Amino acid sequence: MRSYDLTERGKIIIAVILVTLIFVIPAIVLAAKAWNSSPPPDDPPQTSVPEDLPPDISNTPLPEGSGVDPPDPPPSGNGEQGSYDPPVDPPEEPQEFGPVGLDKTAGTMSFLYAPDLQSSLDADTISMMGDFITSPRNTDDSQITVELPQLSENETTELISAITDAFAQHSIAQNDISYIVTSSTPDDHIFEVYLSFTQATNLK
Repeated sequence: MRSYDLTERGKIIIAVILVTLIFVIPAIVLAAKAWNSSPPPDDPPQTSVPEDLPPDISNTPLPEGSGVDPPDPPPSGNGEQGSYDPPVDPPEEPQEFGPVGLDKTAGTMSFLYAPDLQSSLDADTISMMGDFITSPRNTDDSQITVELPQLSENETTELISAITDAFAQHSIAQNDISYIVTSSTPDDHIFEVYLSFTQATNLK
């Protein structure tokens, strides 16, 4: 066999090839590995929201024009569910006075009188007096007896005048009426007046 001598040029070429194999190829391999193992792109940043935080409550009234209007108060007086009607005291009823009873057969009549509320007899009492004098007990020798409770002098005088004027409307003269003050004293300032027919012979 023939031996070959390497020239200087051949030595240089061989050296270049060896350097390439030693440095370039490992660099390519490392670059490929680095490319394949690169991390995925970052996700967009997320804003963390604290959980279960209590709402911010303020007692300060909202400024005008804030866009939040307070609810209208519930209507009252319409009786709908949810509405509230304050209790209203019933109006105080006036004390009643006037006719109480009439028995034409027995010749008796009674009515209520209130000196603080009236100074004359009411129309119903005066009308009942017209029925009272039609009693069969009203004879030529009878007289009308009026029983009054114990009152002040002014009240007694005023009541006698009111009864006399009422009977005058039915053509009954004052001389045909007698007044008797009983021992009773009214508890309330409204009392019952009792009328009856008494025979004139019993008055002697």
